[in-house]
Amino acid sequence: MNWTTFICATFIVWASMAFMPSEAMRKQGVAVKGKFLCGLHPALANSTKVRIVDIDTGPDPDDTLDEKFVDATGGYSLNGYTRELTNIDPVLYVWHDCNDADTPCQRKIKFIIPQKFIISDAPKDDQWIDFGTINLESTFAEEKRECIK
Repeated sequence: MNWTTFICATFIVWASMAFMPSEAMRKQGVAVKGKFLCGLHPALANSTKVRIVDIDTGPDPDDTLDEKFVDATGGYSLNGYTRELTNIDPVLYVWHDCNDADTPCQRKIKFIIPQKFIISDAPKDDQWIDFGTINLESTFAEEKRECIK
């Protein structure tokens, strides 16, 4: 397939999606909760941010489903939705400064949310994924550094 054919095919797909009824796009979401500690103390409420995101591939940008800072106890509960043709790929991002206060920006970690927790309506009690209590002093695989936006 040459470049011109690829561009034309991509345009046709995107143009047809613009006229697709919204009912074809399935409402999908997740609900997560948990608590973060920094050592023996709750993670700082004004500098520990959590966000659930649907990771998209291709030209479609990632969708933020919900985000907030943890509360004074380090606790959080997030739930949100998007509409997609295919299954969403939800993750929980966490930005924090635990054991890192003097370094610019925040430590960023990612938790993959299992597909079995994808829901299509308001979450029932048994549909929340509970990450439990996590101590952010730990080092996490694929941890990155990013400034909170």
